[in-house]
Amino acid sequence: MSAPEIPITIYRGETFEFGIMYAEGEYVSPYPVITGMASTAPARLIVPSHGVPDGWPVRVACVKKPIELNTPDDDWVYPKVIDADTLELNDVNAHCWQPFSGTGLLIVPKPADLTGWRCRAQVRTKPGGELLHTWDSDPAQNPDSLVIVDVALSQFVLTMSAAQSEALEWSKGVYEAEVIAPGGQVYKLTAISPIEVTREVTT
Repeated sequence: MSAPEIPITIYRGETFEFGIMYAEGEYVSPYPVITGMASTAPARLIVPSHGVPDGWPVRVACVKKPIELNTPDDDWVYPKVIDADTLELNDVNAHCWQPFSGTGLLIVPKPADLTGWRCRAQVRTKPGGELLHTWDSDPAQNPDSLVIVDVALSQFVLTMSAAQSEALEWSKGVYEAEVIAPGGQVYKLTAISPIEVTREVTT
């Protein structure tokens, strides 16, 4: 699967934290089973031992009632983890829907185990152009800013302090991020993507 284009906007003078989730090339198997949902707002799904990280993309499928709960094939929802058996869809109002009946399935891209992984990224004026900024999860590489490898949430977080963003002297460019597995394999995390720096309103 090719890496996605992920545009980024940085606001000068603000702390910057941008997480990019990383999944394996398959779904969690067997698919977690949805066993219940109260007619509440927001909707809360009972999914025993779901194992879904907070904010991780999922799709709801095979629910007969209420049918509105199912996620379109080309879309994703990002549930909040309430506990090991409960997920909340904070922007879903199930108060007026029919009562839940039967079961449903949760389609979950399998979160990658990022233990021992490294991430690096560069910003340039254009592909092959002047180097403007660097990120790396390895401080020994002396990057301009650090990447946090969040093993619990299976994501790489590009960071920048408020002082660092305030000091940026460029306003537009392109960036690309790569990840390095413990065995040394290098994979693209993002395609070449636009990045811009803009002024904040409140200073």
